[in-house]
Amino acid sequence: MNYCGIDLASKASAICLMDGAGGIVREEEIPTDADGFRICLGGEEAMKCVVEASPLAEWAVQVLERLGHEAVIIDARRAKAVVCTKKKTDRVNARDLANMARTGWYTAVHRKSGAARELRTWLAARAGLVETANALNARIRGLLRAHGIKLGKVAEREFEMKVQAVVEAREPALAGALTPLLNLWRQSIDAAEVLRKEIKVRIRQDSVCRRLMSVPGVGPLTAAAYLATIDDPERFQRSDQVGAYLGLVPSVYQSGDIDYRGRITKEGDGLLRWLLVEAAHNLLSHTQRDCALKRWGERLEAQKGVGKARVAVARKLAVILHRLWITGETFDWQRV
Repeated sequence: MNYCGIDLASKASAICLMDGAGGIVREEEIPTDADGFRICLGGEEAMKCVVEASPLAEWAVQVLERLGHEAVIIDARRAKAVVCTKKKTDRVNARDLANMARTGWYTAVHRKSGAARELRTWLAARAGLVETANALNARIRGLLRAHGIKLGKVAEREFEMKVQAVVEAREPALAGALTPLLNLWRQSIDAAEVLRKEIKVRIRQDSVCRRLMSVPGVGPLTAAAYLATIDDPERFQRSDQVGAYLGLVPSVYQSGDIDYRGRITKEGDGLLRWLLVEAAHNLLSHTQRDCALKRWGERLEAQKGVGKARVAVARKLAVILHRLWITGETFDWQRV
């Protein structure tokens, strides 16, 4: 049996075929499209193929499986730790990946279901629109600041009117330059709201999301992101593993007598991690009903400060949500 390592890139990908003894059978660079894979690998006997996690990885393994090969997506960070070399080229990467396929020295990542990928696309599209709106907001404020105008804190719904009023009163000549930016800002905000409502409609009938939203602070976006990111709760042996998976646990450095714990690792999905921290903020700041989880977070706030308390509550939320998903229960407000 031969083994295949594929170093994916947007235009061309490097491919290395290796036999069971580690000898290189063939190396080639092919276009990163279905025809390129078919021409290069379509006539080969079934092989084990390894690709690193990337935006193209899921599409690539589907193409490889249609060609009759076994395909695995591996953790790129851990692959980098296994292979330490000062010579990094696409060809060398493909060789290393082929050798990993042969030896099994890799960590496979979870392949999300089609429904999870689709929901994730909706969430990422909305997040992109929000990011665009925030960037335009900052750009408009920066342009006004150059003329001595400071907007200060303004509610989102009042931002456009505030800018127009200030410009009209103090710098009418700037209206022509700022109006297109304001129009783009408004379009981004409105489009993001449309996607938010669509996501809410999509998950309204999902029993898992309804259970997740029984947790205070957790809204439709957080529940949808949790559903799309975790996808299969059974892949975690314990609920507390989810916090580490999402990068909400402290980094650790141990060597001899040194035992240092630093900031959170920030591994895993950044969007879900941010939404969980926002959910923790809502729980601690806006939830009026008495809740054991809120009291626990408030004690942490008093001891360690607001920032650390939010992260700790976000980690706790990640664990609780997984547990509710597994057991089929709804949130118990009085349970610690």
